[in-house]
Amino acid sequence: MSSAVISGVGVVSAFGVGSRIFFDSLAQGKSGVGPIRSFDARHFPVLVAGEVPVAGIDADFLKKELGESPGLDSFLAGWSEQGAFRDRKAAFALLAGVEAWRAARCGPAERSASVVLALGLEQALLQDFAACMEEGAISWKKVAAARPPISFRTEVDLSARLLTEWFDLKGPVVVNSSACAAGTMAVAQAAAMIDRGQASIVLCGGADSMVNPLGIGGMSRLGAPSPRADIDACRPFDRRRDGLVVGEGAAVFVVEAEEHARVRGITPLARVLGWATTQDGYRVTAPRPDGSCARKAMQLALKKAGLAPEQVQYINAHGTGTPLNDPAEARAIRDVFGAHADKIPVSSIKGAVGHLMAASGAIELAACLLAFERDLLPGTCNLKELDPDCPLAVIGPEPRAAKVDVVLSNSFGFGGQNASVILGRYS
Repeated sequence: MSSAVISGVGVVSAFGVGSRIFFDSLAQGKSGVGPIRSFDARHFPVLVAGEVPVAGIDADFLKKELGESPGLDSFLAGWSEQGAFRDRKAAFALLAGVEAWRAARCGPAERSASVVLALGLEQALLQDFAACMEEGAISWKKVAAARPPISFRTEVDLSARLLTEWFDLKGPVVVNSSACAAGTMAVAQAAAMIDRGQASIVLCGGADSMVNPLGIGGMSRLGAPSPRADIDACRPFDRRRDGLVVGEGAAVFVVEAEEHARVRGITPLARVLGWATTQDGYRVTAPRPDGSCARKAMQLALKKAGLAPEQVQYINAHGTGTPLNDPAEARAIRDVFGAHADKIPVSSIKGAVGHLMAASGAIELAACLLAFERDLLPGTCNLKELDPDCPLAVIGPEPRAAKVDVVLSNSFGFGGQNASVILGRYS
């Protein structure tokens, strides 16, 4: 069994800023999906999202959320001058990271901490290219001649740099770019670093935001989002499902060695029992239909945890609500758990908060903590009629009271990236 434990969590979601509002909303079976408000989406084919209810992000907003701290004004002013908070996900990472750090009661003694964060899928602001448009398309000649030059929206390691600078962290920094599995892989990598003795404490998770013209437009071109402008647009495992809903936000964890937490006097939130990653080698935007590599990820995670399939008591599914993903994941779960799959409660929170892309696995792992904190399993928003092609014990829209000790969370990303993490109740 791994010695890694989760000792703090921070969340930014479609319900708002903070883990409390996230857990409370899931416990009440609410949905945070609604009309896009952060930009004018009237002419886009997608009109709804799991959008964080914050219209604009600036230093004043962040100072209000973070509270008074020595040096905060100059820190925020410096990064604001660099345009860091134009990228919403950078602000979300900072807010979630600070909440997790404080929840774990970390301080100067933990400055040796490492950072492992998931990387978002897009880095450019569409409006930065406005001056280089010609007849409805980008003129690359104008881009090359632009002064000042057109640059990336943000550096790929911006979120990690914000956190390491604010906390003055000295440990290694890793950014993970494994698409929609990145948040789960970040936590798995943090636990692996603990297991290998490479770190005693790690700040890890993911932050992402594609609720912007480039992100929504790009996903629409792929045909991934539901075309319906309704708050129930994402319907995981429902036979009427027709696509995902794009979400945004962050979930960040403090993962540390159990002995390290004990010496600090911290009672962990959960154990990280096992994890694994695999790769489909199939198609960039479609899962392998037989679910074989997703199945292998779950099997390897169970092996790492030293658990039999029958010991898993809840599965937080990737459950995108797309026609291809849900049957493939259901097939993989049935292959791993056999007849036990008839009994294991399964749910997806994507109908409630949207698909957070690189941060999706992180926020879904955070949702699993509801099982240990309140003996509640999150529901599956908008599920009305279970698809016969997804023969699982899927929880309906309302959360279910249940005391479970072992939960598994799945994440499957573009490019065939698969990741599974198993958490255990701390006692």
